[in-house]
Amino acid sequence: MSIKEKLNDYFSLNDSDNDNQEALSEKKSVKEMNKSTNAVAPQRSENNEMRKSSHQNIVAINHQQALKKPKIKVMEPRLYSDVQSIADILLNNQSVILNFRRMEKGQATKMIDFLMGTTYAIKGDIQRLGEEIFICTPQSFEVDGAELQALKNNEY
Repeated sequence: MSIKEKLNDYFSLNDSDNDNQEALSEKKSVKEMNKSTNAVAPQRSENNEMRKSSHQNIVAINHQQALKKPKIKVMEPRLYSDVQSIADILLNNQSVILNFRRMEKGQATKMIDFLMGTTYAIKGDIQRLGEEIFICTPQSFEVDGAELQALKNNEY
């Protein structure tokens, strides 16, 4: 009902009394309906508020990233043909620690050359951890340590 109609009803400016009676009966029926739904509505709104509040503490910025933890795989390759599976691990944004103690030196050198190209292509890094141990990391990983720098400079 508009403001104009309400003012007309208040000052009894409507043409017929039937209109007033119909409007009053409509108002009563609407009020009765509101009363009956209001009795149920607070329960529903309380349930909705409880549901909302139970989920307010959980915030996932990037759900997939939160579930996917960085992994470091440790491998001891024996054949040069293992290089492809190692490269696939790097391409899946995972790090690999390689121990070449069970591999011939010539094949290990070829494998390191191949993995240097792979890490360069993914903007990663390859570093020597020990005499026969290397770590290959993708761009999202960083290896930091003074001992590694000392090892590179042959201080040990």
